[in-house]
Amino acid sequence: MPKSSPQIDIRSARELFPATKHAAYFNTAAVGLASRAVTDAYHAYVDEWSRDGLDYARAELAAESARAMVGGLIGADRSDVALIASVSAAAGFVAAQFGPATPGQNVVIGQREYSSNHFPWRMLAAKGYDVRQVPFRSGGLEPTDIAACVDGGTQLVAFSGVQTATGHRSDIAAISGIARAVGAIVFVDGAQLVGALPVAQDLAGIDVLAVPDHKFLLNAGRGIGYCYLSAGMQAQFTPVNAGWKAGAVPFESFFGPEMNLSQTASRFDTTISWLAAIGQQAALGVFENFGADAIYERNRELAGLLRASLVEVGWNAVDLPEANRSTIVSVPLGEANPADLLAALKHHAIICSARDGNLRLAVHFYNHEDDIQQLAEILRSHRP
Repeated sequence: MPKSSPQIDIRSARELFPATKHAAYFNTAAVGLASRAVTDAYHAYVDEWSRDGLDYARAELAAESARAMVGGLIGADRSDVALIASVSAAAGFVAAQFGPATPGQNVVIGQREYSSNHFPWRMLAAKGYDVRQVPFRSGGLEPTDIAACVDGGTQLVAFSGVQTATGHRSDIAAISGIARAVGAIVFVDGAQLVGALPVAQDLAGIDVLAVPDHKFLLNAGRGIGYCYLSAGMQAQFTPVNAGWKAGAVPFESFFGPEMNLSQTASRFDTTISWLAAIGQQAALGVFENFGADAIYERNRELAGLLRASLVEVGWNAVDLPEANRSTIVSVPLGEANPADLLAALKHHAIICSARDGNLRLAVHFYNHEDDIQQLAEILRSHRP
């Protein structure tokens, strides 16, 4: 994955995304915008499908290209990335590896984690595991609070790289150190992290990293996702969902009695959306065009400007230390009606969300300084 493309000005990125012409879009934490490259790829594939029948082999090749590109973004080899379409599916797959608990065995999760990284682990209570829920502090999980819940019986620690409601970025290295000290699996939901900010520097501390395609990876058509598995987890886990895609040669793995599974993480692949694969390959092209590092730097710049602009107009975002900040900036709404505020903003072509009592504003590299200025001007007259 190229580190940078100095020939292309990152501030021109908005020109590739038609929606930015008529809206200030702060909702990538829900779904990313479509570039013209994405919609062109979808239109061409659907037209070909209508005319000639669906070329699923081309879609499978697109999925392999996307696997490699996302591997590059997170600092992993493609051979360590499985195609699993959602975070909940990846978490469910890992939870399925757990047999009945023995006395004292437990898993540690966040009390207010997004459901995809919460519900699957709660199901382990039926197998006898003590599901320990760590309260959030400052909008997320603090290592000291996790440490208080981890002991020799802890089998897994699951958390989000970036919390969806508050933008709190977890200290992956610190939390991993706590989990690894007792031999627990480290599961990270990367939905609000991968594509928005760098993660490669933390990958060595992660056992499983699950990432969907429809947020900061910019394929809102969704249906192809990614699951990094460390070498240790690949050796330990059983591919309980194995089908033809898990084969060493998938197109030669349609029938038994032989079962020759892949020796890479692809043996954990699940069925993908062929249409989504076409879109995702096109969507990821922007990371190659501009360079991932340039995108991450632009995101930091925009998030910093957004925080400062909110303060200037009397809106105080969730206060986070610099190390815990992300591309999501959230403002507690108190007694304000989220629906009324969102409607007022939408009236001015400002698109964002409310999550868990916060106005959630998410920037990506296709945002621009004038988006933030427009938002600030409207919020000035709608103080919480």
